[in-house]
Order: sequence, then C-alpha cells, then structure tokens
Amino acid sequence: MQITRTEEYALRGLVFLARQPPEKVTLVSEISKEQKIPEAFLAKIFQRLSKAGLLRSIRGANGGFSLGRPANRITMKEVMEALEGPIGLSRCLVREGECEEEAVCPLHPIWEELQHRFVEVLDGTTVEDLAKRMVRDGRRGRG
Repeated sequence: MQITRTEEYALRGLVFLARQPPEKVTLVSEISKEQKIPEAFLAKIFQRLSKAGLLRSIRGANGGFSLGRPANRITMKEVMEALEGPIGLSRCLVREGECEEEAVCPLHPIWEELQHRFVEVLDGTTVEDLAKRMVRDGRRGRG
C-alpha cells in the first residue's frame, strides 16, 4: 500500500488553504507554485475535491478555491476516499463477500486489524491537525 501522488498533492493543497484566512479565495496557480505541484494536475484534483464538498470553487475574475468546510471537519480519510474510493488494504476488505477464502485465510484477521488501525488514524487526523503540525515543526508550505 502506498499513498498516491494524487492524495499527497490533495492533502498538501488543503493544508495550504487551511493556513489562509477563512474568507480568502486562492488561485490554483498560487498553491501550485508554493507547493511545487504541477498546476494542471492540482486543478484536476481540486475539481474532484470540490465535487465531494471538501473545497469551494469560485469562478470568474476573482475566482479560486477555499475550504468547503472548516479544516477541523475535513479528515484525511475523507480526502483519500473522495479521490480513490473506499480504502482497502486487501481486495477482500473492499466489499463484503469479495473473498471466498475469508473463513479459512490466516491473513484475513491481520488485514482487518491493519485496515482498522490505518483507517482509525486517517479518520482521526484532520487538515487542521496537519496544518498545526507544520507550524509546530517549523515547516513552510511543503509537506
């Protein structure tokens, strides 16, 4: 399992927005430049996050993006699932009944525990938490 570049860029972009004044609308080009993320790629990611309600998109001359709700109410899990769908460390954990070996597989309980802990951390970590960690650790814009 590896976090995708799409997920990483999305989280970095959201953290950047979380560090802006709440009423500020920010251009993708500004975020892209500051975070060193390809602008076209970030724009596609942000459109998907907008559709999921995690971002607010404003069109026009003064357009750009802002958070769709407070940073303390956007979890890493929501971001990742908005981009990649349900989290499943193993194919047998994605959908009920997907794995015909579930009852006898010695790996299944381990996958379940790993997924439970992984999702628990993602669901318990907000964009605000990440932004505060950046400030606490003395980091600037990049993750």
